[in-house]
Amino acid sequence: MKTIAGIDLGTTFSALARLNSIGRPEIVPNSEGERITPSAVYFDDEEAGAIRVGLEAVNCRQLNPDRAVRWIKRYMGDTTWKKTIDGRDWTPEEISSLILKKLKQDCSVESPIEDVVISVPAHFDEVRRKVTMDAGKMAGLNVIGIVNEPVAAALYYATTQNVNGRVMVYDLGGGTFDVTILDIDGSNMKIVCSQGDHALGGVDFDKKVIELFEAAYKKE
Repeated sequence: MKTIAGIDLGTTFSALARLNSIGRPEIVPNSEGERITPSAVYFDDEEAGAIRVGLEAVNCRQLNPDRAVRWIKRYMGDTTWKKTIDGRDWTPEEISSLILKKLKQDCSVESPIEDVVISVPAHFDEVRRKVTMDAGKMAGLNVIGIVNEPVAAALYYATTQNVNGRVMVYDLGGGTFDVTILDIDGSNMKIVCSQGDHALGGVDFDKKVIELFEAAYKKE
């Protein structure tokens, strides 16, 4: 029996989960044995047509940073953004599809993965939701739905723990920050409000820390 897999297409890391033999969600390890995959792509210039994705891309990016792409999720839906490699223009959804394709291939060892639900930040508009679905289709996936990340988290706890009433869910990720207020009554949920910042996440904290160190170093 086929099951629906859930994918977190993250700014810095991505992951795929499916129900295990006892019906509990479990993250499926990738080909490196890790449960999270860096959302990174590297276009190899030494081997024609070779595209590295995940940890391999992160390790290769220092060879030629101009051929590496990270944090592509921040540009989803931006029609002006493109990455030109060897005369070809790559869109954000095409690069995202390479990440999704690796997840599909790595996690299909035990059984094929076809039907998926992809989570997105709560502040994603319809354009960014559509291109996320397009990326899934390019990767050979049947995207049956898009779910807000805070709602996915709230749904899990509402169905596994005794959670009721008004709940705040915040998601401080590698590249985005979302806050959602929900009313939960059993498995019934109603979103009261949701807001987020697509340019505030772990990578921004890293950059700010580096700036503080640079300033301190220059002062000394």
